[in-house]
Amino acid sequence: IPPIPCYPDELNQVWTNLIHNALQAMDHKGRMEITADQTDTHVIVSVTDSGCGIPKENLERIFNAFFTTKARGQGSGLGLGICKKIVEKHNGTITVESEVGRTVFRVALGKY
Repeated sequence: IPPIPCYPDELNQVWTNLIHNALQAMDHKGRMEITADQTDTHVIVSVTDSGCGIPKENLERIFNAFFTTKARGQGSGLGLGICKKIVEKHNGTITVESEVGRTVFRVALGKY
């Protein structure tokens, strides 16, 4: 994977949030896979977990500020919204696919 122009500290926050959320979704047990791939124009990083999944009715809202399904005191609902803002600042996209036992977050970042 080639180096890409970026703000490393900001992207570190994206990876930290996605990994932390995956661990929580799996109750710190299960399987997590992190992969990096590339197309002609993008580097794509995927974080996949074997956790509880995200209900379909919540998928449209998970990137909204203050939306959370976590118990009070366990999450502010800001993590994924911040991830989306950081990724978009890098002219990238963040997407999610989810079902029970398999959730995949994909971050696509432009090479140029």
